[in-house]
Amino acid sequence: MKANFSFLEYSYNPNLGSPAKFYQRLEELGWTLRSRHNDSGASIWNQNKSILLIRENLDIPCKLKATGIGFMIPSLTDITLPNTEFDRDTGFYKHENKLHNFNIYLVSESIMNQKVEDNYKVINDRPAHNSAGLEVTTGIIINNVDGSIQNLFEQLGFSSEEKQGNYTRLTSAVSKFTVMIDSSDNSGIRSFIIDTQDVFRSTALYSLKKVKLLEVEQDNLEPFGRLAHKIKGYNVKAWGNEESHSLENVIPAVDNFPTDIIFRQRRQYLKINQYTLEYYDNLKSTQ
Repeated sequence: MKANFSFLEYSYNPNLGSPAKFYQRLEELGWTLRSRHNDSGASIWNQNKSILLIRENLDIPCKLKATGIGFMIPSLTDITLPNTEFDRDTGFYKHENKLHNFNIYLVSESIMNQKVEDNYKVINDRPAHNSAGLEVTTGIIINNVDGSIQNLFEQLGFSSEEKQGNYTRLTSAVSKFTVMIDSSDNSGIRSFIIDTQDVFRSTALYSLKKVKLLEVEQDNLEPFGRLAHKIKGYNVKAWGNEESHSLENVIPAVDNFPTDIIFRQRRQYLKINQYTLEYYDNLKSTQ
């Protein structure tokens, strides 16, 4: 199946508390509410091309949780993922893994705009004024030990590129999206990986909003040449060198958004890997 990444899903359980502070956190992080489903109240938020589907879910055992991912496919006739059914709450087709509270949505490219127009009410169609400069979601980190989530992605055309320690990297030539699976437990999606055109600007904007960032350690910055002073000044973690690099920062999970965000600026192609993830995990455990 040729599936191209489109959006992420976040769920809240209203029986465990109001989502009001969650909405405030989304705005603080730079997402803007765009539209709301006419019947279910499910909503679509975006920050440039990074799109979130927010919906009520009474089945999750916690107040908030990242619970799924949406893909565009050429046509509904291309759906080959078993047990994929129309979901009235969102207007999309959904495969539901109830054991892990993990959903995969499939949306036809030819009818996506029509579905949103028919089922969703536009709340705000003005240009975003609160964006932190995050551009497009390019990966997720998900904890799954029984292999069922990897199997789902493989049915969507992803393949296992390599295994490093607890991590398996899945990639797709069609989607240009990376899935890192940590086999240490079944806690689900724990991090979003989002690209930005200017990591220094994004870092500055989050600092002005007093969004807490992970305090990284600076190693030898000589390979980064003219970038070295900015990397140090903005406290950005740099991987690679001046010609081929990934400049990154991390927003640690908080109660009102219990998912880490790794935002990065890349030159050429540098993959996220076991070593960078373990580095961030070790830092988080000490802060």
